[in-house]
Amino acid sequence: MDENQKPEENNNEVKPLCKKHPFFKCLLCGLMVFLGAFCAFYVVTDWHFKSMLRMKPLMPYERKMEKLAHKEMKGLEAFMGKENKMFRKNGIIHIQNTGNAYKIIIDLRAFDNNENNVQVSSNGNILTIAGRSIRTSRHNEQITEFQQSYLFGSDVKLSNMTKETEGNYYIITIPIQTSNSDED
Repeated sequence: MDENQKPEENNNEVKPLCKKHPFFKCLLCGLMVFLGAFCAFYVVTDWHFKSMLRMKPLMPYERKMEKLAHKEMKGLEAFMGKENKMFRKNGIIHIQNTGNAYKIIIDLRAFDNNENNVQVSSNGNILTIAGRSIRTSRHNEQITEFQQSYLFGSDVKLSNMTKETEGNYYIITIPIQTSNSDED
């Protein structure tokens, strides 16, 4: 009998809990994988945000690039010449103050290069510029209309304005009246 009891004692070894229950084994493995993935994601995200915050020293580089672009723009303006300076801006209407007069430059290309498509009217110190062009093609008709008003000070008399055409531009010149108190 003693012989029969020895093998039973050997069979009563303590088995780990996950060996008896495979559900716990899967649960613990899943938990370990989740924790490992979470730690990896946290480390990568932390590195990413720290590298984004370290980009502050690059700001002087951006200022250098802006200065370089500004310098190249000045060089381009010098290359184009001073006589075309007032015509280089984008848009339809431009205003310049030359000191003794206001010059309003209207790009006629938007209005079929016809100054009759542009109407200039004044009411007191308000100057209104309206333009219209109609372009027809085989399948459609395109109508372009533009209106803009400008309010001038009391030193400007709109009744003394002059209008002239230079190439593709319609130029309105409005003289600035100097007051008598400035001459004393």
